[in-house]
Amino acid sequence: MTKDQEMVRTLWEERQIEKVMLRFGRSLDIGDWAAYQRCFTEAVNIDFKRLTGFDEVRVSAQLWTEFARLFQTPMRRQHAYSNFIVDVTGDTAHAIVYFAARCWRATDMGEPHYVQYGWYEVWFERSAQDWRINRLRHDLLWIEGNAGVVDIQEPELAKTAQAVFSTQNMEAARVYLAAFAANTG
Repeated sequence: MTKDQEMVRTLWEERQIEKVMLRFGRSLDIGDWAAYQRCFTEAVNIDFKRLTGFDEVRVSAQLWTEFARLFQTPMRRQHAYSNFIVDVTGDTAHAIVYFAARCWRATDMGEPHYVQYGWYEVWFERSAQDWRINRLRHDLLWIEGNAGVVDIQEPELAKTAQAVFSTQNMEAARVYLAAFAANTG
């Protein structure tokens, strides 16, 4: 492969990964839960500790998608991504992606808007079809607005959150991370 071909290939792979993240956000915004689930490997590590207080978990993409659906559906939402930094190594990749996640919902508990700012740290695997997220860390910097826009007491959401953030899934994440560290270090 010539140097020019290698540069084009690198740009192509970076763009494919950026498209996964853009599909990830667009799927959340329009409620296309099948497309959202396709952004992930079958099992995925999720770390939203700065937002939820829970340690990283390893869950099925289906369970994580159901949690996202229940969490997001009651609100109008818009996810914006920027400052993509993508590094591809063979069939794996790592990215940093800045975000602003805006949510709106009429509520009797104050302002109707809620905005999260921060970045995602994302690890990808190449599948036979395309790139998929196999680990996602949500690095929250700050929140503006009314957290009451999200009804975390809604029974189905609370039940699904318990399933996602179970001690079993936290232990599965620790096992996965130890194996990942052993293979890369």
